[in-house]
Amino acid sequence: MGEGTETFGVYLKKLRLEEARIGLRAFANLIEMAPSNLSNIERDRIPPPTKTDKLNQICDALGLPEHDERRTKLFDLAAQSGNRVPADIVQTIRDNPGVPVLVRTVANKQLDEEKLRKLNDYIKQFY
Repeated sequence: MGEGTETFGVYLKKLRLEEARIGLRAFANLIEMAPSNLSNIERDRIPPPTKTDKLNQICDALGLPEHDERRTKLFDLAAQSGNRVPADIVQTIRDNPGVPVLVRTVANKQLDEEKLRKLNDYIKQFY
């Protein structure tokens, strides 16, 4: 990771300590993980979990509501660590056949960051 790049482990540790205020061993117990594995994830020595269930368990233990931006960021950072599609997005694609069409359309139009932001804002109007 480049300098200044926030990783899953660094962000998880920050949320655990600063927001949830839970010690490492207690948090590891909450998420059914060995404390040594949690420590190694937070120190970027081993990759973060890839399964949606485990990531949701972590987010729930942190007290992050379902549509919280911090929850989304954890999923995104977990995926970035292995150049994967975020686990929650994979499930969305499986559950909604129109999503791949939308993604291909966005890719074919080669939308820049500003246009993607505008598209996102437009879609948010409907929920």
